[in-house]
Amino acid sequence: MKINQLVGIAMTMGLLSCQKIDLSESNSSQELQEPAFATSALADAVSVNSYVNTSSYVQTGFSFLNPTQVNKNRQAIGGSSYTQVYGFNVPEENRVRGIRWNTDDETTAIWRPQGITGFSRNGVRYLLITWYARNEAEYKGARITLIDISPSSSTYLTYRHILLVQPTIPPSVSGYTQYGSYAPLKVHAGGVAYFNGKLYVASTSLGLRVFDLDKIIEVKTGETTSTKCGKDAQGNSYAFNYRYILPQIGYYKINGANPFSTVQVNAEGTQLWTGQYYAGSADAAIVPKIFGFPIDANGTLLNTGIQTVVPKNSLFDDDHAHGIQGVFRKGNRTWLSCTGSPSNSYGSNARLARYTDGDSNTVRYRWPYGAESLYYESQYDYLWSLTEYEPNSGAANGSQVNRCIFAVDFSKYD
Repeated sequence: MKINQLVGIAMTMGLLSCQKIDLSESNSSQELQEPAFATSALADAVSVNSYVNTSSYVQTGFSFLNPTQVNKNRQAIGGSSYTQVYGFNVPEENRVRGIRWNTDDETTAIWRPQGITGFSRNGVRYLLITWYARNEAEYKGARITLIDISPSSSTYLTYRHILLVQPTIPPSVSGYTQYGSYAPLKVHAGGVAYFNGKLYVASTSLGLRVFDLDKIIEVKTGETTSTKCGKDAQGNSYAFNYRYILPQIGYYKINGANPFSTVQVNAEGTQLWTGQYYAGSADAAIVPKIFGFPIDANGTLLNTGIQTVVPKNSLFDDDHAHGIQGVFRKGNRTWLSCTGSPSNSYGSNARLARYTDGDSNTVRYRWPYGAESLYYESQYDYLWSLTEYEPNSGAANGSQVNRCIFAVDFSKYD
């Protein structure tokens, strides 16, 4: 579920529509505080600004690793136990596989998982999951988890959390010591896409942030490093006791398409599709849209041929698709992972909604409670997603575990 929170007191203009927000947004030159409320529907034409390269801060003084060199220190759980989490209502005949986190990660209240994507390297299949930090750990920003999902691999279902960092050093911090070179990336990380070795992370009000998976950096760990981030005067690098960091290498500022709640590559590998999250109640006056941004073989986002689609969904009074948490596009059809439906289905108010361009409604399927982003693994025709809530989170799951990663047989939804 995206953050729909009240920040501060009601503005003199009155209480405006809540939207999924980043905890803060920053580009290469300044820290941007994102507004807590959406003030209006989109007013500007959709366009992509030129790519901004921010990689100079890691060009010297660092050694790089690739995903195969990362030591994975945690063990996930396979089998069918993922179907036992709260609100897992996918029909049995549609399930193909799933994963449970270890106990610490499926119950932590200071991190919540959001985006999902995947790739293969040297014959090994990996998933990548984004998380955002919250509560007392909010200053840590965002992280990504690398999981080995190849049954024949010697490190099957092991994983490692990697902290995402960026070059803007905040002028002041609270709760930790900030050194130079890099700082935490404080974004909601609601979606992530993999394309040609690069990661594109949805950045709510900015657009897309870019990372190179072959530029993972190992840093110092140990009890004394847990409250330090950045590179000190002696050349020691820290990341809150995380062993690895993944530095942002650039970003795309996109106009007229925010909030960027999720992102994924289409089935044809020619576009990055983003979606807007607006709740069906608080934001009923706003029409959510999805956008397709052409991408070339080098991974460059293009400012031509941008598509805009307005999905319909009769579950909501205005017939629009609210609560969009994930998108996947194939041909002229879009699959939407949506939450916040006004009606429950087998214990969940989430739906997987299939929308064909120009139709007056979606085709809807049962979908687990708290479901987030989507990722299509074409080799196996799997559609992957994940759920986000920890026990006692204030959500409908109460004291029950909700978090899992799961895949369904895409042919049942095509």
